[in-house]
Amino acid sequence: MNHNNSITVQGSASASAVPDTMSLSLAVENHHAQAAEAFEQVSAGAQSLITAVLSVAPETNLSTSGVTLSARTAWRDEMNVLLGYDASTTLEATSVPLDAISAVLAAAVETGGDDLRIHSLRSEVSDPISALRAARELAFNDAHTKAAELAQLAGRHLGQALQIRETGPDSAVPLQRAGLRAMAAKSMPVLAGSQELAVNLEIQWELLDHGQAPAED
Repeated sequence: MNHNNSITVQGSASASAVPDTMSLSLAVENHHAQAAEAFEQVSAGAQSLITAVLSVAPETNLSTSGVTLSARTAWRDEMNVLLGYDASTTLEATSVPLDAISAVLAAAVETGGDDLRIHSLRSEVSDPISALRAARELAFNDAHTKAAELAQLAGRHLGQALQIRETGPDSAVPLQRAGLRAMAAKSMPVLAGSQELAVNLEIQWELLDHGQAPAED
């Protein structure tokens, strides 16, 4: 197909999806004069945290994403002085049910105490297929409308779609948007919000003269 007889346009669209799970990143940190003690206290704290989270949300998937043990030092009197050791471990909790997230946070804070760190909290759509299908259809229609307008301006009309591809770093990008769906809060109120699942398409269309039939495959 001669490129003079085709036109390439981009179409984009998004479709709403309601998050049904949440994920959060939790860390346990401890400082002690002895490395073994710091590590042991973090290990015990992490085990208690795991037990607490699963006791209120047994469906949650937990995984360890990091373990660190490092010396803390300070420059004093032209010397590098050892102040003790910092130990930490990070847990990723995924597939947390929406109605359990507040209880999970409360249990984590109660169990972890001053050693607990909450790094992130995000809502997720576990099955985005339906929303992505709708977004792709809308993106295709958007591209077709643009291409038809350009073809008309050029005194031509569209034939069949020759090439279709999803563009961008990720074919489907979740865009967070504020929402009003609040979880039943045991302590901290949490809003799940909603997500717009976006799709970007790049489509090459056959460009025909008036009265010309589309090419046969």
